[in-house]
Amino acid sequence: MRILSFDHSASIELFNYQNTEQGQPAIASDLGVQHFAFYVDDIQQAAQNFTEADGELLTEPQGLLGDVENGVGDFLYCRTPWGMLLELLSYDPNKLDYPEDAEAKRYTP
Repeated sequence: MRILSFDHSASIELFNYQNTEQGQPAIASDLGVQHFAFYVDDIQQAAQNFTEADGELLTEPQGLLGDVENGVGDFLYCRTPWGMLLELLSYDPNKLDYPEDAEAKRYTP
């Protein structure tokens, strides 16, 4: 995983998945750009707004994975009415276990 940061703005996270099967429709671990993730303040409210706008939830909110997040927030996958895969995530940036001396700075809302 690599994070590209843009000063005090958004970050792009790049993943290198290995030994994954490819299939249709696109899933987060497929090769190439498959989805965009958006930080939301309230994941339950965002999920409700998303479905009210005719989006489809593919998962329920679940604890964030990984060493940095270590369960300090939630994420879910969803599909827009036009078929694009999105991820919504919400977390407390003050609870991330991210090294303060890291060269790459992580975007925090």
